[in-house]
Amino acid sequence: MFSFIRLIGLLVVCSYLASGLTPTSGADGPITEFVLPTEGSWPQAIVTGPDKNLWVVESRKRKVIRITPKGEITEFAVPGEKVLLLQSITTGADGNLWFTSPSDNTIRRISPKGEFNGEFKIPTKSNKIGHDTSFPRGITTGPDGNVWFAELAGNKIGRITPKGEITEFPVPTADSGPYIPVFDKDGKVWFCESTANKIGRLDPSTGKVEEYLLPTARSLPRDMTLGPDGNLWFSENQADKLGRITPKGEITEFPLPKGSRPVGIAGGPDGNIWFSGFGTSKIGRMTLDGKVTMFDIPTAKAQPFGMTVGPDGNIWFAEQAQRIGRLDVKAAGK
Repeated sequence: MFSFIRLIGLLVVCSYLASGLTPTSGADGPITEFVLPTEGSWPQAIVTGPDKNLWVVESRKRKVIRITPKGEITEFAVPGEKVLLLQSITTGADGNLWFTSPSDNTIRRISPKGEFNGEFKIPTKSNKIGHDTSFPRGITTGPDGNVWFAELAGNKIGRITPKGEITEFPVPTADSGPYIPVFDKDGKVWFCESTANKIGRLDPSTGKVEEYLLPTARSLPRDMTLGPDGNLWFSENQADKLGRITPKGEITEFPLPKGSRPVGIAGGPDGNIWFSGFGTSKIGRMTLDGKVTMFDIPTAKAQPFGMTVGPDGNIWFAEQAQRIGRLDVKAAGK
């Protein structure tokens, strides 16, 4: 089983910034890239905002980025000397963007106008990575109107109301490394336990957590999404697989090309599952029965990370090579 320190190393250190920047590319394929203005930036997660733009957290330069569907980019520097790393972002029910700030153990909020209007400290602290932080990782908005987040080092799932009131739910397996919460159609919270090699399910009404062990050992489950089939789909970064778990806990794994190292995952408007091939600099499409098609990203060593469905119906993704990518779903064909 992965040690917690090794996990943090994989999450934070595994990046190589590509060289040779170009304004945009992808004229010969379905992918277009938009270069960020800040040299050496490392975009991490991306979401469609309430203003129908794309919003991104940039982890190394401590910025929140807004990009329009046409590719117009605006950067907002996050205030605070202790802000060293940003991880995930979601659109709240209150019309703001909420994002995780692990280095100072905080959930932060920004308006669509770029105004930082909230900082909320997480009660739990942990020194498992050498800092007093629960290391809030993935964040999402629930059907209850609250924002939910995973505490990677704190070993809890957190809930924060629009007013900033935080409730935490412990995960039964110690040092499980919860990564990101996702809701099913019944309002249950599902999440990957990255170091425990399990999938967890939390009932918000009772606080009870059920866990399901993955068939492949040390698979490092990462991101998760609700698929168009009503099942939960997740990436297995070290196993080169995508996993599917039904609401009853039945797990199926689907192989990917060797070296894919998938991270980001999203249910597409075309009824397929899309994922980022971090290790191969490709974007992948998987049908619900497991057939895979891979699309090359023009930039070498792009290291695609988080992804989402944009307001234009295309797949948008962050590249840890100072770029944001857009894949035209229709141009990619069937």
